[in-house]
Amino acid sequence: MNPARAPLGLAYRLFVRAERDPLARGLVVRMVQRWFSVLVAERARGGRRLFELSRRWLTRFGAYRGPRLAQALGVDPNHMGDLARIQDFEDRAFSVEGHWTARERSSATKCETACPFAEIAAAMPELCTELVHGLETATFRAINPTYRLVPLERLLSKRDGHCEFSHHIGAHAPTPPARPAL
Repeated sequence: MNPARAPLGLAYRLFVRAERDPLARGLVVRMVQRWFSVLVAERARGGRRLFELSRRWLTRFGAYRGPRLAQALGVDPNHMGDLARIQDFEDRAFSVEGHWTARERSSATKCETACPFAEIAAAMPELCTELVHGLETATFRAINPTYRLVPLERLLSKRDGHCEFSHHIGAHAPTPPARPAL
């Protein structure tokens, strides 16, 4: 095994186990809550270093897990409604609850109504708008390069009542706005 990929493989195995094992799920949720708390504390002191490291690691993790999940779940990479099963898997692993309002060939929209990270993320919505958005984007683009996730604007962490994930693939997928320079 490539030592540089070992942490990705270990994290992936724990993530997969959490989807079916309540004890592993509880561990994963507590780990992410603690990690997010550290990022919030860093931001309160004016820092961004751990946040940027987290962004890079989650992008790598998303690219690592995407093809593996697609293969394990047998999803059609050219049907967003079928690719949506990956978010269902992820939501079970992280104890997130929600429902699909649309699942079509080129788009799918999910409203998440309960999330164990929303309270912590309320202090720093960028945990959702940047880190979670980046993880989802990297995961799905590793499966279908035309994938786009609309910027996350409706969020539990912003007290909106639900998070809305609007996924798109194909030639008419919306182009995300350019990221502001830091």
